[in-house]
Amino acid sequence: MRRLHRVSLIGLVLVLAMIAAACSSDTEETTTTTAAPETTTTTEAPFDLVAAVDEYLSTLPDGFYAVADMQAFKDGVAASEALVIDVRETSEYEEGHIPGAVNIPIRTVAQSLDKIPTDRQVYVYCRTGFRAAESLTALGILGYDNILSYKPGWVAWSDAGEEFSTEATEAPVIGAPDIEPALLEAVNAYLEAIPDSYYSAGSADKVLEAAAAGTALLDVRTAGEYADGHIEDAPNIDLRSLALGFEAIPTDKNVIDYCGSGHRAGMSVAALHILGLDNITGYGGSYQSLVDAGAAVVAP
Repeated sequence: MRRLHRVSLIGLVLVLAMIAAACSSDTEETTTTTAAPETTTTTEAPFDLVAAVDEYLSTLPDGFYAVADMQAFKDGVAASEALVIDVRETSEYEEGHIPGAVNIPIRTVAQSLDKIPTDRQVYVYCRTGFRAAESLTALGILGYDNILSYKPGWVAWSDAGEEFSTEATEAPVIGAPDIEPALLEAVNAYLEAIPDSYYSAGSADKVLEAAAAGTALLDVRTAGEYADGHIEDAPNIDLRSLALGFEAIPTDKNVIDYCGSGHRAGMSVAALHILGLDNITGYGGSYQSLVDAGAAVVAP
């Protein structure tokens, strides 16, 4: 009996040992932890607005996308079935416009990209060419490479007795291109805040009066044009180099830029405002008209 009792005790001990081992094994399995997967953080480079503006300005061709001849404009529209955009105010458009032209006022250009095609020729025009140059530049900076400006504008068209219309032409909605949001925001911020002056400095006399009162002048013609003669005390930054040289432009005083005809001055105004300079206006006339008005000139 004692032997059986002892054997039973031994068996009981063995059973308890086995149970303990099993429990220990179960505990180890259930308490095993798995290391958290490693995470990586990707930081996108900030959008480079200066580079975007420079990409457009630095590649401008001779002529700067301006069409100065009326017949060339008419032939170009007919040959390419181009879209013609009148960027004047709706009230101006309703009083008379080039037949077939659609109206997209300059302040709404960046908000109307779904009506501006990228796959066929587009002409923009305004009253005298200044707003057209600004619109051309805004669209060019946004990536449009199919825009030309009819520089003489509505004044030249109507003065020549050309046919006109008072019937509105609706621009079809075709869908907007994919544009970097930060770039679109910068261009739209400039356009929608344009004042009633459209950043035009006015007549030659007003420009010279402003200069005499302390406004700085900036010559945006080429270095060759500048060397042939320029207004005294006016530094030169070629339009094509403007994005990389704009930090040399004073920000503590008003600045008026000028060029050979007024077209590049309008383009410069748009580019500089998009880059953040809010003290810039442009002279819509020619360099020669400033000379004729009595500007002091540095001759070669």
